Amino acid sequence: MTDIADYQAPYQPPVNRDALAELTPLLDALAGVAKRGEVPGPELLARVTQARPLLSGVAKLPNDGEPYSRSILRVDDEVEIMLARWRPGHGCAPHDHGGAGGFVIPIEGAFVERRFSWDGPQLVVTEQFTRPEGAPIRITAEDIHDMTAEARGLTLHFYSPPASSMRVFDLERAEALELVGNYGAWIPQGDHPRVPFTRIAPNTETQPVIWVAHTTHYRGGSAEFALAAATMARELAATHPDAEVIVSGLHHKADFLAELAGFANSGRTLSELHLISHAGMYGPMFGSTDWPEQFSPHEWREMAIPFAPGARAYFHACRTARWFAPFFADVFGVLAFGNYNYTTVSTRKDRFAWAGRHPMTRPSLYMIAAPGKKSHGLGGSVRKYLGCAAEPMVQSAPAATHIERSYDRVAELYDRAYTDIRVRADEWQWVADRAARARTTIGRPLRVLEIGCGNGALLRALDDNGVIDFGIGADISVGMLDRARERSRDRARLRFIKVNGPALDVPDDHVDVVISFLSFRYLDWDPVMAEIRRVLAPGGRLWVVDMVEHPARIRELRGLAQSAVAHLSARRVNPQFAKDLAALTTHPDWLEMLRHNPIRAEHEYRWYFGSRFPGAGLKTLTTSMSARVVAFDSGPLPKGRTAPLSYP
Repeated sequence: MTDIADYQAPYQPPVNRDALAELTPLLDALAGVAKRGEVPGPELLARVTQARPLLSGVAKLPNDGEPYSRSILRVDDEVEIMLARWRPGHGCAPHDHGGAGGFVIPIEGAFVERRFSWDGPQLVVTEQFTRPEGAPIRITAEDIHDMTAEARGLTLHFYSPPASSMRVFDLERAEALELVGNYGAWIPQGDHPRVPFTRIAPNTETQPVIWVAHTTHYRGGSAEFALAAATMARELAATHPDAEVIVSGLHHKADFLAELAGFANSGRTLSELHLISHAGMYGPMFGSTDWPEQFSPHEWREMAIPFAPGARAYFHACRTARWFAPFFADVFGVLAFGNYNYTTVSTRKDRFAWAGRHPMTRPSLYMIAAPGKKSHGLGGSVRKYLGCAAEPMVQSAPAATHIERSYDRVAELYDRAYTDIRVRADEWQWVADRAARARTTIGRPLRVLEIGCGNGALLRALDDNGVIDFGIGADISVGMLDRARERSRDRARLRFIKVNGPALDVPDDHVDVVISFLSFRYLDWDPVMAEIRRVLAPGGRLWVVDMVEHPARIRELRGLAQSAVAHLSARRVNPQFAKDLAALTTHPDWLEMLRHNPIRAEHEYRWYFGSRFPGAGLKTLTTSMSARVVAFDSGPLPKGRTAPLSYP
């Protein structure tokens, strides 16, 4: 067997770093091919051959004991490019690619490649090829293979999306190593967690499947997600020795659907789903900071997930217990678990323990929920770093009916407190001022649609001000609509309709203004936005007033004080309202409704409106220690549609 010293000479002298810049156009072209799931054609391969001296000069020598070197030329949200120089006659261990696909191009030397598949609990060779120079080797997310250099060797690797982890298979011990981080396809030195083949070999008949998935690139912390997923998988495999535990890194939301389709097509069902990610208004987030992606509620409802009887779903992400987990439980009929507060990585799972500045060097990481700056302000952050206990995940069971989640049970109490919406002085004044200005601008009374009209108090107040031609109130609660119709029976300009979902029984171009007053948090935002744009006449406006969660900041103390004074003053001026409001907000039915319909975080509204209506921001009307009321005016809108699921 030749030593690496025998082939150092042909690669000298080394090419300087300007070679990387010269290689950039070629790498860009090849990366585009990888992202499309293809392999390069003859023209690109000829360019690769021409670039061989540059590539050879960039590749570093392998370290002692390693079959090849790894020179990372590029890694971003969509592609990883790696150059490998091989020891003559040496090969890597059988390995997968962490859910990634792509291709490998032998630049110098021929390679023997073997492909493996499962035969019961054994990994066996099913195909063997000799791969000559310049012939691309296609890699799919399902492939397990190894390669051996016949003589000196140099290979160029493209993977899309980049693999955040991989399995390396030890055939002698019939064990797999779950590797996360900067590892090559060989058995590394030191102790690493191992999983017996018997736990991971496919068994489509009786073996339950536990799927641990994590997002790979959305916002900070994605690298830690891979390590947390590997930690979780080890512990689940230990506690469920009869289950197949599968770990998947997901870049786009399409990857989530592809994995589900793979389970369904193979006849496997999920006993547990664990998804580690960031979460926003619609639950888990995928994609990148340039183009975050989420499934809207209507997309979840159309999804097929092959759950086994008695299955459970766990969403290890911020605030998923507040809206998403209950929603998921109802849609899929399984127990769903989420976190009430924000999540963080920790070196312990029972309490917060900071992972330091280099968390990926830790052997284990856990996703836990804990108070913090975003959820509880500076005091919450202090409690967190003092080592507060991890908060248990909150369970949501499927509901047979949704009566307790609507306003029906509290309609009478709500109507008593908000007979006159002007008791909410700041919010009412914001709407009234805009309505008066819009009437003057248009030169006639306004045609208004209110989504989530409740007992109709806002439309009645606008009618009293003489600013509307007609008003349509839409709501899902029969109890609230009954009170709206009863209180408005002598008002010919007002009518009220029931909705069930985002569709609105209103003609195209029918209204000048759409208002959502303290109700936008309950809506399926993207589908209802399409309906709003449809019913608005050219130049129409959307006005939203809603309560959002946000801890008070020091610079907002003045506004906090003003809001507190105004609140106390309102209670003195209208003590009956204060009494009725207390009766509403302390009633068990109200508290149960809020449990399933919590307020959302302020940044969710800023993301949503900021991405869809550039230049139209939120205005803070009132504030408290943990929440505030914000208002949004879209300004005049041309006819058109608002693109769904685009976040800054």
